[in-house]
Amino acid sequence: MAITHPSLCPMKHTLPHEKPVAVYRTTISIILFEILYLAAAIGCGYIVFQIDVLWAQLLLGFLAVMILWACGHLLKYRNDRIVVTPDHLSIPHVETKTKQGKNISSTQATLPWVKIKDISSNIDIHTTNTIRVEKKISIILHNGTRYTIDSELYDVIFLERKLKSFWFQFTKKH
Repeated sequence: MAITHPSLCPMKHTLPHEKPVAVYRTTISIILFEILYLAAAIGCGYIVFQIDVLWAQLLLGFLAVMILWACGHLLKYRNDRIVVTPDHLSIPHVETKTKQGKNISSTQATLPWVKIKDISSNIDIHTTNTIRVEKKISIILHNGTRYTIDSELYDVIFLERKLKSFWFQFTKKH
């Protein structure tokens, strides 16, 4: 039986870099929202069969379908995690802007720390029916690509500060 020195073993060098330093999960309870949406859809479906007015049945049926669509839309965020390792930052659902100026949703972005130029926040003001102020985290790479983390899924107030501290910590090593 051969005994190898720990510094010569390749697993000792690769394992810490692949091991996550921090994992950030979504802040909203996706399962709770799904249960509430399903309960509302079942309630609308029950009322459809209890009333005899056709326009109300159509309206409530349409409402039940829209509620189920919103429930299905939330399913893709159920196991989302932002994973921080010493080598890279892995983000599951992130928006990026194309050269034409359109926003595209990426399903998985793995960003090496050395390629990140800046981590900052944007404050968007939406004025549709009500005024809504939304803070988003932007990660800008050296090639000009901008990735945006959605504020509806994560607590971006604390996440921005933590990602910046990891960025400073892991870029000093390289």
